[in-house]
Amino acid sequence: MAIELVGNALCLDFTNTVNARPVPTRDYLAAVEPTRRWADAVGLPITEPAEQLAAGLPEAREVRETIYRSVQPLADGGEPPRPDLDQLARWYTEAIGSARLLRTGAGFGFDWPGVRTLRGLLWRVVASAVALLTTGPLDRLGQCPSCGWLFLDTSRNRQRRWCSMATCGSREKARRYYHAGRSSAAGAPPDGGVRRQDPGLGDRTAGEHRLAVPPR
Repeated sequence: MAIELVGNALCLDFTNTVNARPVPTRDYLAAVEPTRRWADAVGLPITEPAEQLAAGLPEAREVRETIYRSVQPLADGGEPPRPDLDQLARWYTEAIGSARLLRTGAGFGFDWPGVRTLRGLLWRVVASAVALLTTGPLDRLGQCPSCGWLFLDTSRNRQRRWCSMATCGSREKARRYYHAGRSSAAGAPPDGGVRRQDPGLGDRTAGEHRLAVPPR
């Protein structure tokens, strides 16, 4: 299954390592191999031994949820809880203490060159979260109304609604298509009244199946 990176910020993609909120059914940080896959996908491979990586996963999940609680209220016009902001500040202090100030284009920035551990990944994620909170653009924060994923809306008209049109946007389109068809035909399926019992479709109509999207 392809890994979706739609947050437009490393820290937001990290909060999206669960497939849905508030009740996820899949978590990339639940085990070693999915975590490695996600790290590879964002270009920050983890090469430390499996036992060492596994030992750090509970903290990784704590970092993820702390960032989520710090950012999500801002997408709704609220304010983050102070304890979570203070915890982020402590992690950031630790991260910067192990960073190097390096040339990045026209300026300089903190980085952790050669660090291919879960700890190094978390340092970069925390630095991304602090950068977002301190420099924004916070007015571009959004949250998918279907799966709960967070993202930065970089569209020109600032009207992005979904995490992705390929997943939640298409699911909503399929749902509306299906219910509109049922309403207009007084309960008849939108493909002309034939309800197909294909394996794997259950009681969905052929019209609904054409727009169905595999689960994330």
